[in-house]
Amino acid sequence: MSTISESRLILHQFAAATHGEVATALPRILFVPAMGVPARFYEPFLSRLLARGVAASACTLELPGQGAHPSRARRGDDYGYREVVEELIPGAVQHLEDAMPTHPIVLIGHSLGAQLAVLASAELASRVERFVLIAAGTAHWRRWPQAHRLRAAATVHAIATAAAVLPWYPGVRFGFGGDQSRRFMRDWSFNARSGRYRLSGSTTSPQELEQRLARVMTRVHLLGIDGDRVAPTGASDELLAFLPQARLTRQTVTGVATDGPWRRHFSWARHASDLDHAVASQLAEVHCTR
Repeated sequence: MSTISESRLILHQFAAATHGEVATALPRILFVPAMGVPARFYEPFLSRLLARGVAASACTLELPGQGAHPSRARRGDDYGYREVVEELIPGAVQHLEDAMPTHPIVLIGHSLGAQLAVLASAELASRVERFVLIAAGTAHWRRWPQAHRLRAAATVHAIATAAAVLPWYPGVRFGFGGDQSRRFMRDWSFNARSGRYRLSGSTTSPQELEQRLARVMTRVHLLGIDGDRVAPTGASDELLAFLPQARLTRQTVTGVATDGPWRRHFSWARHASDLDHAVASQLAEVHCTR
C-alpha cells in the first residue's frame, strides 16, 4: 500500500498483483468512506477484491478530519460537503485518469461516502464508468421505518444542536460520525432534517444541484444490507430519487450474517461476506463490457 498526498487530497492506494495484457482492461476503484471512518478501515475489503483479480488497483479517499488527513475539527479547521464533492473526489478521479488513462473508473461509496459520490456524479458522470453505493441512503429521519422514526428525529435534533452550539462536533466522544467541523455537520443536519442536500460555501444552490443530478445517466448500483438500521430502504429510495435518469439497479445482501443489524452496516469491510461477491460482480461486468 502507498499513500498519495497532494495538499488536502490524501489517497491510500493498493495495487493488484495481476500484470500483462489481461490487466489493461481492468477497472480502477476509487472508494469513499463512511462518515467518521478512516480510509484504512476498508483495507481488508479492498485487498479481498483485488485478490479476486477484478480490479487493477484501488484507492481510498481520506475524508477531512479523519485518519491521515491533515484537517482536524478540534483545531478549528473548516470544511464541509463542498470540499469533498467539488474538490477531493474530482481531484482523486483526475489522479486516476492521469496515472492509468486506459482503465475505467468505478467509484464505490459507503454510507455518507456513497451520498457524497452521488452528489459528485453531477459533474463526474461522464468520467466514471459506474457508481456502486453500499449501505447508502439519505440521513433524513422521516425516511426511517415508522417504529423508529421518533427516535431518529430526536437523535437528529440532538446531534444538530450539539454541532451548532459547540465549536466543533466531538463525534468520537458521542459515538457517532467522528469528530467533524461545524460546517460539515450543518450540511449533514440540513439533509437529516429535509432530505435535500446543500454544499455550504458553494456557488451551486440546492436547486441547481438537484437539476444537475436529474441529468445524470450513468450506471448506478445500490447494495443494501438486509435489516440495516443505518440505511433503511426508505432512505435509499430517497437518495436514488435524485437520479431519475440514471441506469439504476439495486440488490440486497446479508453482510456478515453473524453480526447484529447495526454492526452489519460496517463489518463487511473487515470480514468476508456475500457483499464481496456482489461488488466483484459489478467490477467484472465493467471489465467484460470494455
